[in-house]
Amino acid sequence: MVAYAAGAPTMEEMICLYLYDDIKPPAAGALKTKQDVLALAKATRQDVEIDKNWFMTQGGGRFVHIARFNIVRRFLAKKDNLMPGFYTTKDIFNAYKIPNIPKKRMFGLKQYEYGINDSDFTDRCEVFGSSNFRINDMAQFIINPNGTREIRSIWVEPVDDDYDYESSSWEAKISNILTESEIDPWRIGRKVAIKFTGNVHGIHFFAERDLSRLEAQNRQFEALRHSSLFDRIVPFVTLHNKKMDSLHAKAILYSKVLVNHGEHPPTVRIARDAPSR
Repeated sequence: MVAYAAGAPTMEEMICLYLYDDIKPPAAGALKTKQDVLALAKATRQDVEIDKNWFMTQGGGRFVHIARFNIVRRFLAKKDNLMPGFYTTKDIFNAYKIPNIPKKRMFGLKQYEYGINDSDFTDRCEVFGSSNFRINDMAQFIINPNGTREIRSIWVEPVDDDYDYESSSWEAKISNILTESEIDPWRIGRKVAIKFTGNVHGIHFFAERDLSRLEAQNRQFEALRHSSLFDRIVPFVTLHNKKMDSLHAKAILYSKVLVNHGEHPPTVRIARDAPSR
């Protein structure tokens, strides 16, 4: 287990965990053949633990707020026919007929679309790619006898994830296609589990009077999103080039670790103007 009380793995550390089950590559010569690589891939893998509160305040979760969940705004706006009473998060999802499928009840965020000029952009996109967030199960949605509404003890927390060479986002797919021949030529199939631990400190209470503020906050966070390819293409290319240059310079790839040249994977150089993850 690799635990981070604050912070998260760097791009290089996560790729090393994926390839070598450690945050740094083995010494040159430690792995001699393709069989050594494949055997290592079957070893017990390291998981990564990241503090929830750090992630939500300083990491990739800083672009998410409770206001981004439509059910919160809808409940306070009284856009339903619910009777007075006490409702859990699950009750509200069911009442609004949102399918009981995990991703349907989460907020998904592509790290590639946020903070594209921030110093953590490269590491954040490589390590997390797309992130999912959920409302805590025991949030209290209350309709008082007089019809007024409030929400108590509600917060947003990140959902556990993993790092691998599979992704549903087109950005990551492009990156994987461009880099797999160098980073994972033998498709070892390893997954590095990312687990969020600890507690989120941002626990909220909302009443009907907070609806306009939540609507404004949702618009503010949505305005941070760079949804057009034109906005993201330059950071995308920069991310890719930094990634590959660093992996070569720090001798992280198999071609630098293996000593049996007959076992070396093919090397494919990528054009400097190629977009990536």
